[in-house]
Amino acid sequence: MPADQLNEIWDLYNYQLQLVGHQRRASPVKPGRYHLVVNAFLFNPAGQVLLQQRSPNKLYFPGYWDTNAGGSVRTGETIEQAMQRELAEELGVHYRLTPSANYRIVPHSHWIDAWFALKTTHQVTDFTLQKAELQRVAYFDVPQAVTQLQQPGFNSYRLELHQAWTHLHRLRPTTTVV
Repeated sequence: MPADQLNEIWDLYNYQLQLVGHQRRASPVKPGRYHLVVNAFLFNPAGQVLLQQRSPNKLYFPGYWDTNAGGSVRTGETIEQAMQRELAEELGVHYRLTPSANYRIVPHSHWIDAWFALKTTHQVTDFTLQKAELQRVAYFDVPQAVTQLQQPGFNSYRLELHQAWTHLHRLRPTTTVV
């Protein structure tokens, strides 16, 4: 059975991020409407990035390596609330969000990505994985992570990873997963 919840309700936005309606995930998004998606890269003190291997039960790209937490924003949530929920659900960590953690907003054909760059001191064994969403997590040096994310038919997130790394090194050390 797929891990994805096709009955969840999304808020829909226009290109200017103004709320224009709602719909079920299973329904196609009409042109000119967007749903919000959050993604995060977590970096340890050694500068390595945490990646997750997607569950074989995922509807899209099962078994692929991916950013370490992310998903669709549900109706009524802000991008910050959704990112906190996804980190808690997928990795079992709670995050004190700072406004500067969100470093990039990227529109696509029917969704808008909100990207977060975060610091953590957790070891791989400290995470409590949501098995319906992911198989495992591992830390990679950034060049190794870029290689790990290069998979046929899948966005490698090379630009997003580079921007997360650059953004995080401009911040004060208040962006922390606890």
